[in-house]
Amino acid sequence: MIHGFDQWPEATDEGMRERILALKQAGLGGLVVNVSFKNYLRDEAAWIHFKRGVLLAHQEGMRLWIYDEEGYPSGAAGGRVLEEAPSTEAQGLIRIVEPTGGIRYDVIRLYEGTHATENFYQKRPCINMLDPLGTATFLAVTHDRYAAVLEPIAQYVEAFFTDEPALISAYIPKDRDYPKTLPWHARLPDEFMARMGYDLRPHLESLFVDTGGIDRKFRCDFYAVVAALCAETYFGGLREWCRRHGVASSGHLLGEESMAWQTVFNGEPYACYRQLDIPGIDMITSDPEKIMANEYFLVPKVAGSACRLQGSRRLMCEISDFFGVMDQHHASIEQMQCTAGILFAGGVTDLCSYYTIAFKPEDEEKPGKFSVRTYRRYTDFVTRLNACFTRGTIETRVAVLYPIVALHAHFTPSTRSMYEPHVTPVVNNLDSTFTHLCRSLLQQQIDFDVVDETSMAGARVEGKFLRLGERGYQVLILPPMDTIRVKTMETIAGFAEAGGAVVTHPLVPKYAAEGPENDGRINAAVSRIQASGSFAYADDGATSIGALVKARVPAGCELTPPSEHILCTVLNREGGTTYFLVNTSSNQYVGNCTVRSAGVSVLYDPATGEARPLPQQKADGECTEFSLTLRPFESLMVEFN
Repeated sequence: MIHGFDQWPEATDEGMRERILALKQAGLGGLVVNVSFKNYLRDEAAWIHFKRGVLLAHQEGMRLWIYDEEGYPSGAAGGRVLEEAPSTEAQGLIRIVEPTGGIRYDVIRLYEGTHATENFYQKRPCINMLDPLGTATFLAVTHDRYAAVLEPIAQYVEAFFTDEPALISAYIPKDRDYPKTLPWHARLPDEFMARMGYDLRPHLESLFVDTGGIDRKFRCDFYAVVAALCAETYFGGLREWCRRHGVASSGHLLGEESMAWQTVFNGEPYACYRQLDIPGIDMITSDPEKIMANEYFLVPKVAGSACRLQGSRRLMCEISDFFGVMDQHHASIEQMQCTAGILFAGGVTDLCSYYTIAFKPEDEEKPGKFSVRTYRRYTDFVTRLNACFTRGTIETRVAVLYPIVALHAHFTPSTRSMYEPHVTPVVNNLDSTFTHLCRSLLQQQIDFDVVDETSMAGARVEGKFLRLGERGYQVLILPPMDTIRVKTMETIAGFAEAGGAVVTHPLVPKYAAEGPENDGRINAAVSRIQASGSFAYADDGATSIGALVKARVPAGCELTPPSEHILCTVLNREGGTTYFLVNTSSNQYVGNCTVRSAGVSVLYDPATGEARPLPQQKADGECTEFSLTLRPFESLMVEFN
């Protein structure tokens, strides 16, 4: 990712070509670029220099993406959008208790304390993602200009990268009290009426505070409409422009690690992912142990699942060691490779890198900078992963339901920082228990897809399989959740009655997202599941859920001794099966591994490209056991043909 060819030391064609060739020598296949940030979009000389760089890179066979903002979050066009359309600035609805005890709701400008002022780049007002005029103006001043300079743009550019656009109705600095704030736009009430069939305005109090059981319906409906408008207005607008010009839309969301953050920043992420040609995420730490211990591991798992559910083969990740640089704990090449292994295991296929290459000998000694030769070790590793994962399909027979609808049912705007626990304990519990469940499954080598309720609405029950698009599942796990949509619950009941396995936590759904009058249908569906004989109930947490899943669908691999640090991803490809093993720990693993394949097999090392026979094989016709040694942060592939 190069934010302007003017950042390079040489402005001549010869100098720029030399840098491009050095990047190619480092193993990079393309550039994410933009016109200079200086006097952004307004400097004609900068556009000429930008076009020269693009043409030179194109001549050298580099793939090109356009970064669509001056810094981030995207949408402001460096401030030009709000200059031309000031009414499109982000707005929020707040609840005010008057001295008399009365309640009123005011529309405010969203700025101080939000992502507009607290991002790592600069303080700048943000557009309202719910405003069609804001998106149209952004496209006119940004994308149209790129298209005019690079006519025809599809000849040179593969995709546009949009960076962390968001509904910025969350506050960031800690230890302060904030007004309860909802994302808002003047069109919201009319859109809500058109989509939900009733007037939102009499029920605003239910969005801010608890008034009774009916709150669940209004909140679930509100965030469903917000998510749809956010996805359609901003991401859909960008996608429509890109498709008209023959390029792809890509980029990533803000606050991808938490369902509560996704609620305030875009309603829910799956709606946004559906509006991107190449959905994306970011990973701004390259410490594998930190990724697995915190929520970061969940980001590629959720986004990768969304891609697989919509039949997409590509998922982009903006990758860096930002937190390591901030903490002065710079990642090693081995940690960077392991981080890539975690990302690809989740479904990532394309990396847009901020890792730093040293082009001068004296820079090679600086922390966090890598010589071209050393960096090539990383890019060769990633290239081999890409080749493997794009010629195969991640296979799993296990699905975990994404419980964000249940979280919406309890969600009210917080008066505290997004980095502090939510004021509603059940919101924190739903977020943390879902994360813990997903981590525990991976630690037991149980791979899975995270399926959302919109995808479930189109599910089919075929034999003992639950089919969502091209995906098929024999086990569905319900994480801790008390609220669900009626259609989802009744589909799950039909799946259980057909012989599909349903595994649940003690907190099972009992409320309908459609309102209390439908709660009986939820409870009736739960009773059907319990009576089906396909129901499994875990009363002591995620570990026992894993045991129940393994009893129905064996894990991709079995390790002796067990290890919670080894990820196992199964890839189905033409002619065979590949098992991808990643050691996410700084400690070596030595033991035996059993996989559910037999036949001609090789052990492939993506770090070196070397293939060798499996050591000490023992096969029984259906399974193969072999000795396994994984060095700290090492990845290996076992290929059966």
